[in-house]
Amino acid sequence: MRSERELIKERLLAEVGEMIDEVLEWEEGHSAPSLTEIEEVALKLRQKVAQRVAEVLVERQEAVRPVPGPACPRCGQEMRYKWRGKVRVGSRVGPLEIERGYYYCEGCQSGFFPSGPAIGAEGSALE
Repeated sequence: MRSERELIKERLLAEVGEMIDEVLEWEEGHSAPSLTEIEEVALKLRQKVAQRVAEVLVERQEAVRPVPGPACPRCGQEMRYKWRGKVRVGSRVGPLEIERGYYYCEGCQSGFFPSGPAIGAEGSALE
């Protein structure tokens, strides 16, 4: 039985492999690309890989340290976990689409995706 780490590594390697295949297909369709064109393709690949790795690592952090029922910003009542959904967040490597827990306040009848602990910064919020 493979560990979760091995499964994640396998999934990331497969996704990166597909990205590299796209780059190689691009290269086959361009007989004499300029250095600038090659650099642009390489930088786009780097960006896509960095974003995907960051998405996976952020999602894993929430799984390891889930956000406990946060207090409602309106009434202070503890909010209840409802479901997991995708949310888009800004980051230094570009926009990330990550799965986060969605919480709902019965009293105020409102919900949101609370910020979670950032990697290596206990108590800090993902923005």
